[in-house]
This record gives sequence, structure tokens and C-alpha cells, in this order.
Amino acid sequence: CEWAVTWPEAGEGFLSTYANTIPTPQGGTHEAGLRAALVKGLRAYGELKKEKRAASVTAEDLFGGMAAMLSIFIRDPQFQGQTKDKLTSADAARMVEQAMRDPFDHWLAGDPQNADNLLAWAIERAEERLRRREQKDTPRKTATRKLRLPGKLADCARES
Repeated sequence: CEWAVTWPEAGEGFLSTYANTIPTPQGGTHEAGLRAALVKGLRAYGELKKEKRAASVTAEDLFGGMAAMLSIFIRDPQFQGQTKDKLTSADAARMVEQAMRDPFDHWLAGDPQNADNLLAWAIERAEERLRRREQKDTPRKTATRKLRLPGKLADCARES
């Protein structure tokens, strides 16, 4: 399992995944393992730093601005469909998570300044995501008026 991860300063990131050198643009189980390893590792680091807000960080928050490439080599890979766009091998998630978790935890512990910056960045994205969700839900709660149709339009009625 080879990996390289950076979080760019600005702009949206990307995630390119491969299984046995075959591109998997729709991701799959190996991508799920990467997501799990990074999220669990960062949440554990936040817990260690007594940062309660770290529990709200999701994979969406981390992967939204992350630039990453993941390439794995496994025996007998299983793909979805003939185009092999998505890996479905059940053990790939577990293998990638195990391979990634310790190195990521060591990196977090070995470089506290960058780890703290990453944690703060992820928490900021999580809070922004929660704010957007709250703003989206607020108009729904306050809208109590009934939709009125123009004169020529009327509600559907079934005649028997």
C-alpha cells in the first residue's frame, strides 16, 4: 500500500485511487479504508489534545480539500462491473486501514505543529458544514405558508 497525502492551501483537492495499477475513479473499499484510518486517527489525536470539537470531524471535512493518491496491490481484486471503476474486495478496507493507521498516528505525534494545524483546519471545515446544514434547515422550519398555484393551475384530482 503506497500513499501520499497533502492538504492544499486553497482550492478543492482530489483523490485518485488505484487497485493493482487499475484506476478506480468511483473509489471502493480501499478508499473507505483510507477514509476510516485518517478520520479515526485525527479524532483520536483531537481526543488526546482534549479538543472536544474533533469528534464532529467527518471524512467529508478531511477529504474536501485533500490531495491524495492511493495505490494498493491485492490478490484477486474484485471490481464492480466490467469497467472496473470501483473496487469491491471486502478485505481491502481492513488492509488499507491497518496499513495507514499507524503511520498516520506516528506522523501526528511526530509533527505536533502540522498536526495541530490539520486538526484546526478540519474542525473549521466541520463547523462550517454544520453551520450550512443549520442554515439550510432553518427556512424549512419557518416556512408555514401553503403553496398557492396560479389561476389556470389546480391541484390534481382523481375522478372515478
